[in-house]
Amino acid sequence: AIAAASLAAGAVVAVARVHAGELGGGDAGYGSVLTALTVGLGFGLFLGPRVLVPFSRRRLLGLAVIAAALALVVLALVQNLVVVVFATAFLGVFAGAAWSTAKMAAHDPEAPEGARPAAYLRSVALITALVSFAVVPLIAAAAGSHRLDLGGGVYDAYGTGVALLVAAVLALVTGLFAYRRLDDRRGIPLVPDLRAALHGEIYTPPEQAAAAPQPVHRNRGVFIAFEGGEGAGKTTQARLAAIWLRDHGYDVVTTHEPGATKIGMRLRAMLLDRDTTGLSDRAETLLYAADRADHVANVIKPAVDRGVIVVSDRYVDSSLAYQGFGRGLPVEDIARVNAWATGGLVPDLTVLLEIPPEAGLRRLPAPADRIESESQEFHERVREGFRALAEADPDRYLVLDASRPQGELSREIQYRIREILPDPVPLGTEDATSTFPVITDF
Repeated sequence: AIAAASLAAGAVVAVARVHAGELGGGDAGYGSVLTALTVGLGFGLFLGPRVLVPFSRRRLLGLAVIAAALALVVLALVQNLVVVVFATAFLGVFAGAAWSTAKMAAHDPEAPEGARPAAYLRSVALITALVSFAVVPLIAAAAGSHRLDLGGGVYDAYGTGVALLVAAVLALVTGLFAYRRLDDRRGIPLVPDLRAALHGEIYTPPEQAAAAPQPVHRNRGVFIAFEGGEGAGKTTQARLAAIWLRDHGYDVVTTHEPGATKIGMRLRAMLLDRDTTGLSDRAETLLYAADRADHVANVIKPAVDRGVIVVSDRYVDSSLAYQGFGRGLPVEDIARVNAWATGGLVPDLTVLLEIPPEAGLRRLPAPADRIESESQEFHERVREGFRALAEADPDRYLVLDASRPQGELSREIQYRIREILPDPVPLGTEDATSTFPVITDF
């Protein structure tokens, strides 16, 4: 996508002086074209992260590149300098929006400078622009100028116009390919999605909206767990998901592990205190299972049975990843112990936020607790463990790159949660209309 946007903008700069002269604009026309492109790029860079906020950023990136290529087609074919200047301005807006959107999608603020994906994007943009500066004028020279008889009319095909049209076709093909690869809402029609975003809403297809209030879910709530390594943003995303659910009329309980109950708080102190020494790996595993047993019995299961949506920061998969893969204990044994401790309760959806351990640990405030203080090799094994668990049960997992922007992650989580939501009006509120769903923290 960045290559296509850079090709479109670079092609204009490469032949702007000659093209403006062919249209009778001279130096003034050349200056107007470059000014339009510069101003358009500035507006695009500013608008990219701010326009159509509920709309998928990845879809927006693909559409911006396609729009920039179409603007270049107009610029190449129309031989009116005023139209060319306006088309160039629009091309700049779309190219700028594509750049800011792509940078937002790829940027990892926690990564060192040399490892940031944004640096790679800058390299792609620079190389593409340099290639266009060298190649587009050569195409213009090779094509030359020709007068075409169009059956009653005459069209002067300038070499610069031909070169710009070739660049536009290449950018359009590349943009269409990028859009197909970027689209994270396949199956969702584009026009209604855009129309909903203009009204500040996320579009839900009628069939999904009609399927949401299914009677089979009325007597049971939904259990959503957030998992991931240290510093992945689980707590933040769990909180944002709970707030979003409440805004949509759901009764929500937010909770966490370990330490969601009075007994759990004592266990948490033992498990995470750096002064806790000599604790064997098996004892650690059993303490987590004990906390989870109390957690399920006193918080999660009663809420789910009442028809409430439970959002938990960590659950069984954390023990499987940390004590199983991280400590090297048999994963099957840990799974059996926790299945007994929880009565076999499994989340309806597990959101796994993935981030490299070194980046996640840098996000954490000091001082680190007992688990956070483990070696990087330990945390790398934990990350591989989470990945293996997700690959073994893909239908239950939503795996996301936690280095992406917070808002983009929240939108994808909301898309997935919509698929499992029950009727937003709990049974009790139908009889007591004064009851309003609340969010409860443990």
